[in-house]
Amino acid sequence: MNFELRIFSSGEELLAAFAQADPAPELVFLDIFMAELSGMAAARQLRQKGYKGGIIFTTSSSGHAMDSYEVNALYYLQKPYDRQHFENAMARCGALLQKARPHFTFQQRKKEMSVPYEDIIFFETGKSHTVTLHTVTGIYSLPCALTQVAECLKDAGCFLCVGRSFLINVRHVAGQIGSDLTMSDGSIVQIPLRRQREILEAVAGHGLKY
Repeated sequence: MNFELRIFSSGEELLAAFAQADPAPELVFLDIFMAELSGMAAARQLRQKGYKGGIIFTTSSSGHAMDSYEVNALYYLQKPYDRQHFENAMARCGALLQKARPHFTFQQRKKEMSVPYEDIIFFETGKSHTVTLHTVTGIYSLPCALTQVAECLKDAGCFLCVGRSFLINVRHVAGQIGSDLTMSDGSIVQIPLRRQREILEAVAGHGLKY
């Protein structure tokens, strides 16, 4: 699983980051005892702000176990805990994390396959009415049109049409060479001259800097 781990020194710092996060984190670990704003208080504020993700508390005291139900916490890890305790906690999050990873499903040699959006690098128009799907784990040929794929993924929020030949995952844009984009796998995606400014602004709008 691809994931990003972020560490905060205080509840206040976490809440400030949450206000700007897009998307919101799927899982938050909170120590009950933190300077000034406690983990429990931070959890309450997260819920008040509409946070729907998972919360796991870590603490050296068992005195707050019942309080964790107030904020619908998934688990309560009491220190010191070992790997097995941690895996038990993560097992409670299985459905949450799976739901948090939307997938693109397609047929490949009469077998249904599913790739998480986050693992898709880009689609490009292939030969004979096909689309080539580039992912972090492999390349696949799909018997369809790029417009069909774009329609399917129009609400995903991370895919962008680049001319008539490419549909890219902006989260896999690694940089820019001249007027072209470089992707995380080293591929070059050519931007049509008339759309260069529009495409580059759209990529920058996702907060990407290279």
